[in-house]
Amino acid sequence: MEPIQNKVLTGDATISKNFFESDVILKHYLQNHVPEEGRSYMENKWNRMGRDAALFMDELSMKADQHPPELKERTPLGNDKNEIEFHPAYWELMEIAARSEMFFVKYDDALKERFKGMRHLLGFTSGLIYAMSELGQYCPLCMTDGAALLLERHGDQEDIDRLLPRLGCKTGSDLYTGAMFLTEKSGGSDVGRNIARAEQIENKYYRLQGEKWFCSNANADVILALARTGDGSSGTRGLSLFLIEKNLPEGESNPIKFIRLKDKLGVRSMATAEVIFENTVGKRVGAEGEGFKIMTDMINMSRLYNSVGALAAARRAMIESWQYLNHRVIFGKRAVEHALIRQKFHELGSLHLANFLLVMRTIRAMDAAETGDKREQQLLRILIPMAKWWSAETAIYMVRESMELMGGNGYIEDFVLPKIFRDVNVLPIWEGSGNIIVLDILRAMRKSEGMNFLLEDIKKGIDNNTTLGSLIKTKLSDSEKLLNELSGIDRDTVEATAKPLFRRIIHLYQMYLMIHETDEKSKEWTNYALQYMSSTLNNDLEVRSPLSVGQITKLVGWNYK
Repeated sequence: MEPIQNKVLTGDATISKNFFESDVILKHYLQNHVPEEGRSYMENKWNRMGRDAALFMDELSMKADQHPPELKERTPLGNDKNEIEFHPAYWELMEIAARSEMFFVKYDDALKERFKGMRHLLGFTSGLIYAMSELGQYCPLCMTDGAALLLERHGDQEDIDRLLPRLGCKTGSDLYTGAMFLTEKSGGSDVGRNIARAEQIENKYYRLQGEKWFCSNANADVILALARTGDGSSGTRGLSLFLIEKNLPEGESNPIKFIRLKDKLGVRSMATAEVIFENTVGKRVGAEGEGFKIMTDMINMSRLYNSVGALAAARRAMIESWQYLNHRVIFGKRAVEHALIRQKFHELGSLHLANFLLVMRTIRAMDAAETGDKREQQLLRILIPMAKWWSAETAIYMVRESMELMGGNGYIEDFVLPKIFRDVNVLPIWEGSGNIIVLDILRAMRKSEGMNFLLEDIKKGIDNNTTLGSLIKTKLSDSEKLLNELSGIDRDTVEATAKPLFRRIIHLYQMYLMIHETDEKSKEWTNYALQYMSSTLNNDLEVRSPLSVGQITKLVGWNYK
């Protein structure tokens, strides 16, 4: 027998040197869904981002997490300062993000036309790789993209010309970051209870007064904020949207008072603050009273970022445990050779693939909607809240299970999983908690054809699948019957019924996407994932044979490059 060595892992232990090159599933999906012109332009950026994320970003991410931003209220001589200071690692991470062109490919005048219909998929691919190593700063990046999109769609041309090149640039030193200041103490997610006010100065310029309670990326250069205007009508109808810049045209600072920085459980690298507007100058975007309606473009972008962040965190956690247990010997053999561990990876790999296909399909719907596809616009309305809700909820479970698979070392701060676990817990809360999202899905059902189109896709997509078609049809029929019943019952009963019903529909849609995406190459992983998804759909006790190590390797889709 080989002598036992005093080592945690075997001598042949290795890790990925490139998170893009190592991801078989991601690369195959891009091959199928991104035209050659887009891949040719972005491939070297994705490769560099993959190397940065695998080799350099962890150390920077740990430093930024361990040295969170600090509020400096005064200078040593007692003068008011009211500035947020960051560790240098924060700015290095910003530089890596900008040079990946996750924004530039979307907002550069030439590229956004050249890559119309795929620009979001190109940019989000860079973001997915980035967020595998740094989830905290993915929030400021999210706000930046959201601010750019909102300005592009609703801003005055002079603001677009002046600000979009900075929000969409490819160098960290030139990058303007964005933020949206929505919530107040009075209502939280219920922004219809907001009380901050804006008084008109002249034309579209106003002075804002009031307090904002959760202001992520509080040091942003470009802020979008809601405030009441006119007669102060109640609810969201009385809210207008304002573009607030950190610095006024004259060069002086716009008066924005930071009260304190939030001491958060996770995503500690970026600044979340409580803020008071005191004669803060803002420029109205759109018509008075239309603020919340316009802001939904930025909210939807943020929810999609939330989904991509969840996908990235869960995948990183799964891969960390997969690499570890391939080189950990317990009870006489490598850990992955034990059936219980392989069974857990069967579950995690299947959940990842299901969420990956759902999130990527949502991104593609956003791209298609921008080309004028009316059906995709309607489908997007239902896919965004579904992807946000389910990816976030599943990510926490996947990260926790990955920690358990690694055992004690999974819980130790020398490793990356504790940070990921702290960070990922924000995802079901930000951009609409789970209950708020369920209410939004209900609204989307009433105001769009999205749910009908989603159910239609499932029905069409399973017709040729003789193995699972009948099972999915049965479960789908039950779901449709319950959906129809919702229109005739009281509101409380609808809300109590909606959450498990929507879980089932998401599950069925993810199975449809797996069937739809299966080709000669991807069947190496989709067939194993469909096996898991159908067993949980049946939820029956049965004798189950575990997948082999080789089969799990296919499902995880990781090649160690």
